[in-house]
Amino acid sequence: MEKCTKYKMITYNNICMNKILKPLVMSLAMLSVSNIFAQICRQGEIDYNYLSERWANYQEKETHSLLDFNRRYFTDTVSVKEMKEAFLKYKDTKFSTSPYEGLDSVRRMGSVSAGVMPLSPLRNHPKKEIRESRGVWNWFGNVNLSCLLDKNGIPKNNLRKIIKDEDLRKCLNGEVYILRSPRWYMGYIVSPETELEIYQDGNLIGRSLKTYFSDFFAYSSYYSIITDGSWHDRIDDGARLLGALIGLNSARNSLSSERCFSVLLYAKTHPRSTKITYSVDLLLPENPDDETLMLFKDLRSFVESLPSKSFAPYYTTDMRRLIGRYYKVTVNKCGWLIEDYLNISQ
Repeated sequence: MEKCTKYKMITYNNICMNKILKPLVMSLAMLSVSNIFAQICRQGEIDYNYLSERWANYQEKETHSLLDFNRRYFTDTVSVKEMKEAFLKYKDTKFSTSPYEGLDSVRRMGSVSAGVMPLSPLRNHPKKEIRESRGVWNWFGNVNLSCLLDKNGIPKNNLRKIIKDEDLRKCLNGEVYILRSPRWYMGYIVSPETELEIYQDGNLIGRSLKTYFSDFFAYSSYYSIITDGSWHDRIDDGARLLGALIGLNSARNSLSSERCFSVLLYAKTHPRSTKITYSVDLLLPENPDDETLMLFKDLRSFVESLPSKSFAPYYTTDMRRLIGRYYKVTVNKCGWLIEDYLNISQ
């Protein structure tokens, strides 16, 4: 017999938002952001008055994100074909190496390796031995080089001592990108939290605003402002909220047996337009039965009705944008469960 205990996310108890259990209101539908919202409002399960407020806040924050600016630096996008190939190659892989390995890392106020620099400032140093080293930087208002590591992660203290302050200031001259709390994701090292700091002769002269969320659903899964934790700590609750909303919109919840399938959700851009739409492709099983196909169609219908910028791009350590999500979907008599492979594979 199937157990429903693991699907308590459908009532959303684990997010500590009793308010969400109240009947839906039509407020978000009045925003005209998506027809799908109006469809869900008719189901009468989740408080969309709350979600309406979260959507408005999310959109306001999105206007201050670095998405348009980062397109000038992260000019290449991981294609849908590449994302599918990565899934087939890495779906069962648990990476043993740290996502910080081989990259310059940034520690913040006592935390260890809070971020990585895709492009090391040391690449501009005149000494080859230093250019080939990994830097560990402390951040407290601005970055300062703490120590050097070789390719095996062993400290090179003597080498650090001979670095001239003048040469180091020349290295910190221009843009410095930092990806916070990076994670492995199907062979890529990613984070939606990208920071840009601009230095002139070692002095910080400008800093960008930051993004702290991966998508609207993860953003909405917290009732109050979170002052600790990382963006990936919110992924699971956001995926569960997405599953709960799809379940409310699906008429196919009475199944003869449980169905499980994997999908790739990805963004679609449009020529001569900044509009972004979304779709999903079925990854597994290779030969789905009719019930699985009907469930997949419900999922696709929901996703294709989502408004633009519902998902933030992930930025990779090889300076690319990955605008996709890998989801494992389970549906049975208890409802819909969506899990992100980001945390499944850790």
